[in-house]
Amino acid sequence: MLDRKAYVADLQDQQVVESIFLVSSTSLRETRNGDPYLCVTLQDRTGSIEARAWDDAAALAARFDAEDFVAIRGRVSMYREVLQLTLTDIQRIDEADLNLRDFLPHSRWSTESLLETMVQLVEEEIESDEVRRFLQALLADTDFQGAYQRAPAAKQNHHAYLGGLLEHSLSMARLALSMGRHYRAYYPGLVNVDLVVAGCIIHDMGKVEELSAGRTFDYTTEGKLLGHIAMGVARVDAVARDLSPPLPDELLLQLKHLILSHHGKQEYGSPVVPQTPEALLLHHLDMVDSRMNMCWNAAQPLVGDEDARPGWTDYDRVLRSAFFLGTPATAPEPVDTSAPGLATGDGTPDDGGDGEAAEPALNNPNLSLFGD
Repeated sequence: MLDRKAYVADLQDQQVVESIFLVSSTSLRETRNGDPYLCVTLQDRTGSIEARAWDDAAALAARFDAEDFVAIRGRVSMYREVLQLTLTDIQRIDEADLNLRDFLPHSRWSTESLLETMVQLVEEEIESDEVRRFLQALLADTDFQGAYQRAPAAKQNHHAYLGGLLEHSLSMARLALSMGRHYRAYYPGLVNVDLVVAGCIIHDMGKVEELSAGRTFDYTTEGKLLGHIAMGVARVDAVARDLSPPLPDELLLQLKHLILSHHGKQEYGSPVVPQTPEALLLHHLDMVDSRMNMCWNAAQPLVGDEDARPGWTDYDRVLRSAFFLGTPATAPEPVDTSAPGLATGDGTPDDGGDGEAAEPALNNPNLSLFGD
């Protein structure tokens, strides 16, 4: 095995690379002249890079399949302002001695701590006995717990990593408590905060079945045919069916509407548009949290490099912008994250279901910061 893992995020133009990656896709193609070439997408926990092999393409392609771990040799080059690898060798390797967390992106927090905090939030913050009863039954399902802790929130773009769905949902639930209570007091009688929090927890829960979270993230057959919105509504019915006494019909109707409308527009995939104050607030909470995660992703190369600040991020094609992180006079002050929180960096192991301990988390992130 190679002594040192070279991460995608650290690769530089003209760098010679000998390292191990996970193959997320592979295909044998032809040039305009009809000559075969190999096209491979390699990934690790820091990102992915396209790789090409121009010589002996068919022979190299026969050595491995998608979702295999491979040792590669090649050189990085810039093509149309994007880094890519030109391969000279590639071989399938056994995963027995690999740390899987080197190859799969994952939440900075222990998923066990994220789930524990979610359960605690439901117990301590939900005022309605009926809403709390439903959410406790949902979160008590051990099969759902495992899937909820592992699932990404998306295949790409936002929270696209192990534990991403749970992290995203908890972040939204915390925002819902703050914003929901603000608007409940600001516009008395308008917002049911418990429903907004419940919506944050359940809005994307169908993704535990829509997306597979194995060596790569992809859509399941059921996910392609049904979609996470329909799957989420079906889970609401399944949880409610086992409750005695039954939940009020109106509550079930409200919970389903939250899921069905959370994309905001029918052209964005919502069967219906938000038609309650709670559904409207849920949609915008979802947009805010997902977009801020995408902004964080864009900012990481600069935030993690003191010499790079101040400056602009790279252009984000989804957000259709680059982001200016400020001058020394306007840059955000460093946050004291030394208080105990949900960080893996405080000694809490985060094995993500694979038995491997996580590396220390960046800046000991602490989810207890808001509202204190």
